[in-house]
Amino acid sequence: MVTSGAYPLRRTPTQDRASRQVERILDAACAEVVERGYDAASTSGIAKRAEIAVGSVYRYFPDKRSLIQAIERRNQARYTEAVSERLADVSSWRAAVDVTLDTFREMHRTDPGFRAVVLSGLGDPELESKPGEFDDQHAGEFAELLAARFGARDSRDFRLAVTLSIAMGESLAHLADRLSADEAEYVLDQGRPVLYNLLAPHLPA
Repeated sequence: MVTSGAYPLRRTPTQDRASRQVERILDAACAEVVERGYDAASTSGIAKRAEIAVGSVYRYFPDKRSLIQAIERRNQARYTEAVSERLADVSSWRAAVDVTLDTFREMHRTDPGFRAVVLSGLGDPELESKPGEFDDQHAGEFAELLAARFGARDSRDFRLAVTLSIAMGESLAHLADRLSADEAEYVLDQGRPVLYNLLAPHLPA
């Protein structure tokens, strides 16, 4: 197994056409899992959706679990890119917290890749190559943004506070998304100040 970009692959694509085929396989896997569920999804069904031979799927992915791992890594890359673009014009660190949380919620609602991972039933920890891989990456990026853009004082405690805020923000988003609109608004209104209070001691007043 090798890694090409964000994805663990059996074989690295050497041409643009092959890279596009890998993306098409991942898109087809998302659609198959969302429509049929993880257990019922099949490699042959994924190949049919991607309009390729089933052997072409196995050329890059040995099984469904490796496909979900690749989808999760693609999700992370897409999320990081979307957050970075939206943070470009943000003028306060509290607004940066809001953008990060809102983007997470939006992508889980609208991107089939995020839904496919949830429906796989594997859970993020089982898709990680090391514990906390995805949260740690995002926490590191967010800590650097807060330090560079908003004058956060970098320290071990600051990094821990950022990591905690990321983990709590994700839990808050998941809770809000399974509630009614009114309940979700209440949960988010109560939860956002908790995230702010975690970070406030490390940023200028």
